[in-house]
Amino acid sequence: MIEIDPEKVRETYIRLGGNIKAVSEELGIARSSVRRHAQNLGIYEKPIVGGRLKAVDTVDRDIPPEGQIYRYLLTSAQNNTAINEKAWDSLLALKKHYGAELLVGTFSYNMNAYGKLSVKRGHDQPEEESLWFDQRLLPYIEATDDMNIMLAPNLMWAGRANIMPTAVNPLSGFETYGKRKSCVFPHVKIAMASIAATKNEATKFNYTTGTVTQQNYIQKKAGLKAELHHCYGALIVEVNHLGEWWCRQVQVDDQGVLYDLDVRAQGDKVTTGNRIEAGTWGDIHNEKMDDVVREVTWGKGGMIDVLKPKYQFMHDLIDFQSRRHYSRNDPHAMFELHCRGQESVETELANAAEFLHFAYRKSCATVIVDSNHDNDFLRWLKEADFKEDPVNAEFYLEAQLAVYRSIRKGEDHHPVEWALRRAECPRDSKFLREDESFILCKKVNGGIENGMHGHLGINGARATPASFAKLGRPATTAHTHSCGIYDDVYVAGVSAKLDQGYNKGPSSWSQSHVLTQPNGMRQIVTIWHGKWRAE
Repeated sequence: MIEIDPEKVRETYIRLGGNIKAVSEELGIARSSVRRHAQNLGIYEKPIVGGRLKAVDTVDRDIPPEGQIYRYLLTSAQNNTAINEKAWDSLLALKKHYGAELLVGTFSYNMNAYGKLSVKRGHDQPEEESLWFDQRLLPYIEATDDMNIMLAPNLMWAGRANIMPTAVNPLSGFETYGKRKSCVFPHVKIAMASIAATKNEATKFNYTTGTVTQQNYIQKKAGLKAELHHCYGALIVEVNHLGEWWCRQVQVDDQGVLYDLDVRAQGDKVTTGNRIEAGTWGDIHNEKMDDVVREVTWGKGGMIDVLKPKYQFMHDLIDFQSRRHYSRNDPHAMFELHCRGQESVETELANAAEFLHFAYRKSCATVIVDSNHDNDFLRWLKEADFKEDPVNAEFYLEAQLAVYRSIRKGEDHHPVEWALRRAECPRDSKFLREDESFILCKKVNGGIENGMHGHLGINGARATPASFAKLGRPATTAHTHSCGIYDDVYVAGVSAKLDQGYNKGPSSWSQSHVLTQPNGMRQIVTIWHGKWRAE
């Protein structure tokens, strides 16, 4: 045991102006010992004022030179907590495969009930000595030094964030953090939020990363709830020479397997060309389809050909702009349809059947999810008067007769399916009925529900993704046109144009798809600048 001369501590402490760190280094004793002796000598006074004029500066990273792509793998670690070895090994393998830079953000969790583990690392406070991180993590922690880093124009790594791992919604309150910059926050949950922008700006996205450290919670209500949503994983960032960037989250399952697009990593083994389980495309709205999204997703060599999903889910296949219920009483809107030659309901449905042929792949089952815009067709049959609509009168009567005959026979009739099969859509297309379930990956937490569009709320209440998260059933929905992750509920964006005429004012819409991997983990991929990943 080292003997400490109190008078030596006094002299050094006074000479160095009370800098405990400097005293500790000069005398070769722990800072806690310096502080204790200074207190005993009556020369230590804890500061009672502090502050700074502005936030700590953000560090800027360079964008890559032309012809190169910079990739970052962002994750998080909790203090005094062991690493998930399987997750760590697989993330390192993915890092090596992509040549990515790994950054680890830290956060503290007070396991001692307001004891020594409640501060962010790097702060010169008495509790600092008690913060511990696995030695393997330190090079990747020090690479960020818990600073905010601009990884690309308008994309910030919020390394300064120190969010409690028990936070139910870790992104809540951070909508304006970084102003208009999209932000990535170190946190144990996988979450994503779309934040509205004005029409001349891109939607802002906030992400969390998942973690590489094990579950380590106080076993009370908050901790028990947090354990259910503890995710091992990371966020991948790709940046090209134009400063354009793409983000997507990856999760590691219990076997240490992670998927990113068609890449599979487990331990030190990485393979490519793997099929995904399903693609849930952003709401189609065929008559208002964005041509770039159409080609990038279903064109030759597009996303569907690269990822080869076993299933593809179509939400809001038709827009029903030809006779939408809130346009029928708008004379200006109806005259515009007349001038553009877009009044025919039959033609709009035939165009949807043609699109299904364009998107068709023999090895991929196409599932059309019962959706509110598709159901506008049935609403039209119930509310419209064919005598006042000569353009659609004959088709209206044929469709109406099909409904009445099915009622008489007690048949399960679906007007959209009837119209699209009449227009000779692919024969093996599957049309889900209202409230019909379609579950994939049944071995993962009971499976993922893919049969909900997202327009029907619980007990007749207004539908929101956050309310569906309370079902306790993993689900992939659409409807809102704003992608997001709400616990086990993933929401796709839209495949149509971002300005559809009726959506006025700021918008959080994006052209985003949800990918379901074979192990039940999911990713959101956003099409930006005509690309769905850096190339």
